[in-house]
Amino acid sequence: MTPFEIVLLVCGAVLAVTSVSVVYRMIVGPTILDRAVSNDVLVVLVVMAMALYTAHTGAGWAGPAMLAMTGLAFISTVTFARFVAREVAAGQREMRRHSEEPDTTSGPLEAVHLHRGDGGPENHMMATAEHPERGTFGVDDATAAGSGDRAGEDLDIEESGTGEPSASDAAAGDAGTEDFPADREEGQR
Repeated sequence: MTPFEIVLLVCGAVLAVTSVSVVYRMIVGPTILDRAVSNDVLVVLVVMAMALYTAHTGAGWAGPAMLAMTGLAFISTVTFARFVAREVAAGQREMRRHSEEPDTTSGPLEAVHLHRGDGGPENHMMATAEHPERGTFGVDDATAAGSGDRAGEDLDIEESGTGEPSASDAAAGDAGTEDFPADREEGQR
């Protein structure tokens, strides 16, 4: 016996002991996921045994067979995982129906926050979609976003009662128009 054949025998013995423990786990379980993992490990052990056989005999057919087995093992694992995930989701739905506590997870559309329930600022895109006559801003936002300094000037003029702005109002008006270049151009026309 050559040293290479001795190494192959030792590796074969290790594979045999491992496969016995994997078959035991496949039978005993305790869960279905343990059985699925042991199924994958058993396929890997068979592929390794085929690799040992190929190394000893030099058979050319074993390479494609090993690739086919590993591909099949991958597809079966993904299919099984999807099956188990579907079963778990159905079980959670059933538990949720009979649970006394409310569900604390957010749904798929609750994360969008189209309407603020906490009294925060309104979503302007949603407001425009619901009320196109209001434009991009709401009614309250349009007055707040308008010329704030000029709105204050109008109130000061009305409060003075004379109808004519005072010198302080005129100075405030000049200061207010410096902030708005478009207002300066409008005044020059």
